[in-house]
Amino acid sequence: MSNDKVQPNPKKVELRADVVGRLLAMTDDDRERQSKIILEKILAHPKFKLAKRISLFLSMPNEVPTEPLLQDIISRGDAAFVPQYSKGKMRMLRLLPGDQDVMVETSWKIKQHAKDAEREDAMENGGLDLVIAPGAAFTRDGWRCGHGGGYYDCFLSSLIKRHEADPQNFKRPYILAIGFNQQIYPEIPVDKQDVRVNEVMTAE
Repeated sequence: MSNDKVQPNPKKVELRADVVGRLLAMTDDDRERQSKIILEKILAHPKFKLAKRISLFLSMPNEVPTEPLLQDIISRGDAAFVPQYSKGKMRMLRLLPGDQDVMVETSWKIKQHAKDAEREDAMENGGLDLVIAPGAAFTRDGWRCGHGGGYYDCFLSSLIKRHEADPQNFKRPYILAIGFNQQIYPEIPVDKQDVRVNEVMTAE
């Protein structure tokens, strides 16, 4: 995994600004309506129901809420992994009951495990069955524009490369990106480091 900084794509910077405007224009009722539909669709999705090892993001107020998904995973005894950002890298660490009460908050107001927390890394024990990914903008055919850090593309690329190097012992996860209808575009700018997801789920 490279530490080299990816140069910002001006078209993506412009796209993200447009997305922010769209999300700010959403009413609370529309946000709640779409969130309810998306969560119901995920909970009923065969990939989610069968997955034993799932990574997902801890949502911010302008994102589809993931707390219900997290509680479902934990309640059924399966493994949930959430991001930890440190030194320009993102790891997915297992979340155990009670962890959220002691997690620290990043400058982005996202809760994560403390730097010295000892938790299973998703890269251990064969990888993941399912990745539920956030993003700024998406196309219906699986292209995703992140928030600019390149963390998820790097992580997803690492998962795929590990699988290709050892397909018998390391799973290739199903990648499911989720967002509001307002985040869907006919096309978005794509760079060589971008990873195409298997499915983009919205309320429509």
